Amino acid sequence: MIFKAYYVWPRFPSLSLSGLSCALRCKHCNRIYLKDMLDVSSPEKLLKTCRELKEGGAVGVLLSGGFKRNGEMINLRKFLPVIGKVKEETDLIIKLHTGIVDKELAEGIASAGIDIASVEVVGSDKVIKGVFGMNLKVDDYRRTLENLRDAGVKHIVPHVCIGLDAGNLGGELDAIDIVKEVVKPSVFVLIVLKPTKGTEFENVKIPNPEDVYKVARYAKESFPDVDISLGCMRPRTRGRVEIEKKALLAGVNRMEIPSKETLKLAEHIGYEIKRIEACCALPEEYEKML
Repeated sequence: MIFKAYYVWPRFPSLSLSGLSCALRCKHCNRIYLKDMLDVSSPEKLLKTCRELKEGGAVGVLLSGGFKRNGEMINLRKFLPVIGKVKEETDLIIKLHTGIVDKELAEGIASAGIDIASVEVVGSDKVIKGVFGMNLKVDDYRRTLENLRDAGVKHIVPHVCIGLDAGNLGGELDAIDIVKEVVKPSVFVLIVLKPTKGTEFENVKIPNPEDVYKVARYAKESFPDVDISLGCMRPRTRGRVEIEKKALLAGVNRMEIPSKETLKLAEHIGYEIKRIEACCALPEEYEKML
């Protein structure tokens, strides 16, 4: 058995297609995380930055950014031609936070040669409205998955946030069911709500580690032959080790920057540790490029 530990920086940085702009004020983010991304808010910036990253030894990039009120990523649609050029010129592995995607946009994503569609899936209308402030429904996430699948996007990697409802469970198992009904994911990623300074959720409780176990176990049972990953977005101080250990014991076999305690537990229960300098959502076929 192999447990994969991922170290994303500096070879797989995050880029914002919108700079610091976002039409939303999500209670768990409030645009804070855009500050940690490289600003590529013009086609010229995107191409120049990706060329420089490739020359500097990067193997891939995460394309992310702010969103419109309808859940579509700002600038994504009009940046698709230059994203295709980046792929053609640099052969960087391109992972995209898709947002909500209609059929036309899904076809554009596939045509641009984007390698990995990273799709957040939310299983509660209440959470979509209450946390994101968007007038969307769970079915909009289902249709996004269907559109990406039907367009032939190479790899679909859904992610579900545990405790998105102010630290409480709210539709996570339903989100997993939606994924199971629509696609077979290349990798399935779990993240955990991280109370973040400067957001409305700054002082909420961290999700219960037992809830992390419950959701991770359900994900593993739903996708027994798919790698389940615990992503980078999760508490890093309070509760960190317990959350990681519960995820590991539930069947998670990938983790972004695991603690020393978690690595020791993984070895104790029989895992061989493999360290990888990339994003934890990377399908196995790309490991040969690292």
